[in-house]
Amino acid sequence: MAIQSKRATLDELYEEWEREEISPFFPVIEENNGNSVTTDRHQNLLMFGSCDYLGLSQDPALKAGAIRGIERYGTNTYGAQLLCGHTRIHHEVEERLTALSPAHSAILFPSGMAANLALISAMASSEDVILNDRTDHVSIFMGSTLSGAEMRTFPHNNMAKLESLLRQYGEKRRRIIIVDGLYSADGDFAPLDRIAELAAEYDARILVDEAHSFGIVGPNGLGVAEHFGVLDQVDAIVGTMSKALGSVGGFVLARKPLERELRYMAPSYTSSRGSAPGVAGATLASLSELATRGPELRQRLADNVALILGRLRKAGIDLMKTRSHIVPVLIRDERKTVEVANWLMEHGVFTAAFVYPHVPMGTGRLRVGVTSRHTTEECERLVELLVEARDKFSF
Repeated sequence: MAIQSKRATLDELYEEWEREEISPFFPVIEENNGNSVTTDRHQNLLMFGSCDYLGLSQDPALKAGAIRGIERYGTNTYGAQLLCGHTRIHHEVEERLTALSPAHSAILFPSGMAANLALISAMASSEDVILNDRTDHVSIFMGSTLSGAEMRTFPHNNMAKLESLLRQYGEKRRRIIIVDGLYSADGDFAPLDRIAELAAEYDARILVDEAHSFGIVGPNGLGVAEHFGVLDQVDAIVGTMSKALGSVGGFVLARKPLERELRYMAPSYTSSRGSAPGVAGATLASLSELATRGPELRQRLADNVALILGRLRKAGIDLMKTRSHIVPVLIRDERKTVEVANWLMEHGVFTAAFVYPHVPMGTGRLRVGVTSRHTTEECERLVELLVEARDKFSF
């Protein structure tokens, strides 16, 4: 089916789901009460649809940090960070991030998407080739297009195809391999140990988007590159504050010459406001919390994930190849995915529905976002309802 035809079909389906009032998309969040939310349609939904993996967005320390930032600098900065929008709080956040990975220097962006756009378009040009995993985040493909480099893709985690492309493009000035450390719709890791070997053999650069893994994966929570012991072999890491850190914004950890180039030349840094002072204050507080409570929070998250994955796998529910805190419940059919998400809401649980074009057509799924704040009872309630939904909707 042609892309245009697929989009037209989905547009019709979206309208149909809205008319039938089963669409789970664009709920208006009226209240947030820790592990539950109230929307314009449902009261007290148990939240299993967020990326607040360590539960820090509701932490009193982050709220206090945000308030301190506002009290000190107001609700906005005077301009872009290049000119007069780089406050002491922003500076301290960059220093904290840099200290986590001494081989790299940190630079802040208003979002993870802005960070990818800036980094990739700075790293590559028309003389280079970019090699993307086909399931990379959309911002990676946007940045690749902006760079003007030739772009090729390889099937998800297919190292034989990646090596073939590296061999094929040996004459290019640069070969840049770009992957997500943790794939947000599948829950699996990029094999960065093997990617690092290939990069060394074929003189390639590595960029890793650790948005869903930073703060959680690895001995110190630095992501999948740290998990595989190749952090020092990665040229640049993109991260976000909107997942484990419980705040908003993005950052790049890059080798010093590249970090300096980004700071002076990247439009999404030089021509965009950075994070508001309150947001930067929350981020700084989050990094402090991770320094002291990170191992405890990660362990609680791991315990919750182990409980949920173990029970769902025992029940025979298809969880794809996840090996992380992202739990994808594969349903396949787009309409059925939406129906199940809506049914779960009606029974008090909020999950994230993924259908085309956000995942390939026919691979609709619910992404269950487990956090360290969830109680054992809440995890068991989620499992109970998913098993009941599986029996009711036959997925």
